[in-house]
Amino acid sequence: MPREERLRALWPFLAHVPVVLWLFAGPLFGGRVLFFRDITAGYVPDYTFAEQALRQGIWPLWNPTADAGAPFLLAYPVDLLLLLVTGAKGALRLGPPLHVLLAMCGATLLARALGAARAAAWAAGLFYGLSGFLLSAVNLMELFEAAAWAPWVLTACVTLAADPAPWQSALLALAAAAQVATLSGEVVVQTALAALVLVGARRLFTRRVAVAFAIAGVLALALASPALFGARALIEGTKRAAGFAPREALAWSASPMVLLDAVLPRFFGDVHTFSDLGYWGQPFFPEGFPYLLSLYLGPCVLLLAALAGRQARAMRLWALVAVGVLVSLGSHGPAAWLIGPLFRHFRTPVKFFFLAHLGLCLLGGLGVDRLLRGGARPRVWIFVVPAALLASGAALLVQPDLPARALGGLVPTLLDPRSRFVVAHAWPGALLLTGSLALAACLACLRPDRLAPLAAVAAGLDLLVVNGGLNPSAPAAFYDLRPEVKAMVRSAAAEGPFRWFSYGVVTSPLHWSPQVARLNSDVWLYYLDRQSLWARTKFLDGLDGAYDEDRYGWAPAGATLTGVERSPSLYRAHHGRLRRAGVRFVLSFQPLPEDLVQPRAQVALPEVAEPLRLYEVRDVLPRLFWVPRCEVVPSSEVWPRLESSAFDPGTVLLRDPLPESVRCGAPAGASGSVSMDRPDPHTVRLTARGDPGFIVVLEGHHRAWRADGPEGEVPLLVANERYWALPTPGGDRTYVVRYRPAWVRPSVLSSAAALAVSIVLLAVGRRRA
Repeated sequence: MPREERLRALWPFLAHVPVVLWLFAGPLFGGRVLFFRDITAGYVPDYTFAEQALRQGIWPLWNPTADAGAPFLLAYPVDLLLLLVTGAKGALRLGPPLHVLLAMCGATLLARALGAARAAAWAAGLFYGLSGFLLSAVNLMELFEAAAWAPWVLTACVTLAADPAPWQSALLALAAAAQVATLSGEVVVQTALAALVLVGARRLFTRRVAVAFAIAGVLALALASPALFGARALIEGTKRAAGFAPREALAWSASPMVLLDAVLPRFFGDVHTFSDLGYWGQPFFPEGFPYLLSLYLGPCVLLLAALAGRQARAMRLWALVAVGVLVSLGSHGPAAWLIGPLFRHFRTPVKFFFLAHLGLCLLGGLGVDRLLRGGARPRVWIFVVPAALLASGAALLVQPDLPARALGGLVPTLLDPRSRFVVAHAWPGALLLTGSLALAACLACLRPDRLAPLAAVAAGLDLLVVNGGLNPSAPAAFYDLRPEVKAMVRSAAAEGPFRWFSYGVVTSPLHWSPQVARLNSDVWLYYLDRQSLWARTKFLDGLDGAYDEDRYGWAPAGATLTGVERSPSLYRAHHGRLRRAGVRFVLSFQPLPEDLVQPRAQVALPEVAEPLRLYEVRDVLPRLFWVPRCEVVPSSEVWPRLESSAFDPGTVLLRDPLPESVRCGAPAGASGSVSMDRPDPHTVRLTARGDPGFIVVLEGHHRAWRADGPEGEVPLLVANERYWALPTPGGDRTYVVRYRPAWVRPSVLSSAAALAVSIVLLAVGRRRA
């Protein structure tokens, strides 16, 4: 191919690069860090843990630093490679822009596969990458990465249906396996549904095409087998495996008012405020905050989508949009009776707006394509939209109370002072700017042969203005503890490998300083959460934790506290669980009952009036100890017995029957000691001395743990809720306990074999081509 032709073919993809660089200029060039929501609470500490394990030569499948020890899985090859090459900080700095670029190029390639011209395909990729859905998912990494791969999977499906060659099957298998490895089942299911609609059942069930898709499916399953088997092991015994209650599964259903956020700019205001000033969406979400920060695609993209025509490909995309909207409505929609049972192992219906977002972005690109080809004849009606936006913006400048007076009876939330503030301060400017860009897009449509790409530029600018600030960044020092906090933490941590627990900011009523209140930015919430070692951030300081909040539904049963339970006012209710998990130190901005905990130190922080208090739990159990006696009790009785004041800590409660060779009793005056060494996350070495008894390790039990002693394998028993114990016959003995899931070896071998087959198919196919 001549050089000029190659450049013409590549420009739609290269044109996405400057947009991505602008979006993530701070992390890429300014040394800044992303911090919002799950990034601080989970991904930064989890990636740091994974990086350390990978550098030890271990693919980490068990995390002893969180939830008092629990299964762990990071199976996505791109993340693993970034962690090995750039470390955790590099992966979190480079991963988001890389995947936004991947998403934009994938959507452009998909539009090309659907027959769009280069400029129209570029427009589809631009809309997809700047959409509210995709940029809102940056702090929900699994969802974000799967959405980035979706258009690549769909492109492979469309091209395979058109040319069912073995090498095309290999391409589809590789793309599908990469998406499955992200562990976002919701997006994988939606991608499969979109593929079925785009390819068409009639073509899919022709013999040659069916065989090609079957080959791709077998290869994809084999390639993704480590992720599939790992995910199965990860959710075993969790809330997700048992099935969510309908109320929890449908909690984030998108009401019709929420869907207006997809059309109207800054409809709810600024989502990154940390007070009620500047945002009014609280009544529409179960926790007062949206799961996805924005659904915005805007009137410009919708206008272009409306010009896509009624050809079969456009009608199929409109069908996807309809399904996406219907499912995302969840409990607010007419299909709630059908959606509820389907959401047993999924939750958050608004995730299924992905189908609508994908369909509308492609339709917007096809609208530009139809303009370029002269197939669309814009009429005067298209100017109704910019005229309405401009008129509304101008009217609100004069009468900002107009929506409350006109619609307050139908929508009472518009009478709320929070909504009135947003209507008065955010809506006029946003409507005028979007209206101006919509007007520019409509004018460009009048000369489609020359100016149609400018309509796409106007739509892209609108998305960039509204969605460009969804992922704020902070200075690199954001994750560093202040010197006084670090000194307080280090002093306590030097006393031994006890676990830590923190209440953070959200559950604590605080009095913020006037300066922070005036800035009104949620960066301070996450900054103080980091300073208080909230959630898993304590691992960044070399500390282990227990009873954090289960944000993904992947935590073992009994390993976490719910959001309601995580309140300092309820400390007395979960003191026993913390104590039995080896939690010695608790951080709180609110006072805790001093009959249960002892004040240790406190640090004044200038952002809030309340000091950060460090407490020491009284009579905490060590993470490892020897007991002389055991008692086998039904699982239903373990909790009441442990909570009883009459419980003897010298007795371990076992859930399962003992082997015949093991006895529960011990002679009077028996004594023993035990020590532990942990060379890596998957290995524990125990050294026991003294009389017969039981070694109790306060770490989560899992059937994949195996203990070996001098005489061979030793039974590992479920002890005291969810921890483990092993019997020792006395004397000086060493035990090695390893985490060895049976699925690892066969799944990795299967994946490697499928990768080799895929490479061969690609090589042979390229040679023939």
